Amino acid sequence: MTFPSSPDTAVADQAPCNRDRAKIATLIAACATMGGIAMTITTASIALAGVQSELQLGIDQLQWVLNSFIVSYALLLLPFGAWSDRSGQRPLFVWGAVVFVVGAAVAVLAGDVTWLMAGRAFQGIGAALLTATAPAALTLAFSNEADRKRAFGYLGSSGGIGLALGALLAGAASSWFGWRAALALPIPVMIAALAVVCCSPGALASRPRSQRAHVPMRALLENRSFMLSCLLCLLFTTVWVALFIYAPLHMQAVDGLDPRSVGGLMLALLLPALIMPVVVSRLVLIFKISAVLIGGFLMIAAGLWCMHIAWTGATSRTLEVIGLVVCGSGAGALYGLVDYIGLTAVPAEQAGLAAGAFNVVRLLGDILAAIIPGAVVLYVVKAALASHIGVTNEVLSEIAAGDLRVVDHLGLTAQARAEFVDGMLWAIGALLTLTALGVVASFKARDSPDPSTRL
Repeated sequence: MTFPSSPDTAVADQAPCNRDRAKIATLIAACATMGGIAMTITTASIALAGVQSELQLGIDQLQWVLNSFIVSYALLLLPFGAWSDRSGQRPLFVWGAVVFVVGAAVAVLAGDVTWLMAGRAFQGIGAALLTATAPAALTLAFSNEADRKRAFGYLGSSGGIGLALGALLAGAASSWFGWRAALALPIPVMIAALAVVCCSPGALASRPRSQRAHVPMRALLENRSFMLSCLLCLLFTTVWVALFIYAPLHMQAVDGLDPRSVGGLMLALLLPALIMPVVVSRLVLIFKISAVLIGGFLMIAAGLWCMHIAWTGATSRTLEVIGLVVCGSGAGALYGLVDYIGLTAVPAEQAGLAAGAFNVVRLLGDILAAIIPGAVVLYVVKAALASHIGVTNEVLSEIAAGDLRVVDHLGLTAQARAEFVDGMLWAIGALLTLTALGVVASFKARDSPDPSTRL
């Protein structure tokens, strides 16, 4: 793989020893940042049951508790990415960490759903600044191809670690201290990442101003390797994040598990994601990238099918856990790889804009992950229960959000449970369709994403 000009110019003027320290600090800060943002997703999804119980929210409001973060995050990634290409990563990273922590604190202290969504939205602004700078900094700090693959492998694993820790710690925190404690978990991670950068002057060092240039968005849109990586990211992220949202919802609403137990079970989905990105960074040296991608999507499909069978009738916990493990392994195989394909498909001067655009697509997947299964479940529940007297749209929304007790006084609890489960099964079918599209698209992937080539 060749690149126009060395991306190491960000730290080229430093002594070798200091340059190595700056690279390590950049890697640590980037991994901590991505882990903290991933933790934000899982902690919020596991805290939803507590939020719903305390604030009495329907599924629409619950979705916006998640999506207020995602929407502000997605809307600002592109402009922040272009800004970082012109201004350098370091100052924007520092501001991003500060804004993220402040937004998280507002969400934790929120007294109603309006302040909760406002804090989550402000948190998304900080996350956008961080995401537009940290991954792009890796492409600038590491010029050696093997080192770069390892760096992106670690970056992918850090996302899995954040997801795993978020699920594990959020379950315990919600059970012991409430949902506010769960939402506070990413704060110390971001403070630690900020401390690493502030204590290492060479970390996320900016390129010389002469090397900063305005890069039109058209250049990215015409890069077919980059666009393919975005499509793959959209498909697998939608499926991956949907499992984080709706598998815990099924466990709590249908099986009656407490948040701590749910957090423990979700480790079956999360732990494989800690290992697979690093493993895949080695596998792509042996197998074609397209083969690894196809294998990842097929593993997700197999895991979804196991969960579909497990949720049919009485829940088979063993088969459900197997499904979660297989899904987690497939998603972990894709997580760091699609980042690598996307951000190494462009030259260094486009790294910030590419990181922003790529993560806009990832956030679109997060939004679709909340909307598509939720819409499917709501449609199924509404079709079966809307004709009953006393069942309003608000009641239907709460049933789709997993609150099956809302129709206890109508004697419809058993039917509501059955329709909720049926809706979940149809939602898995929708996710299987997206996974099949991912398998087909993976055949187009090339082994050596090169910014000077097009598919």
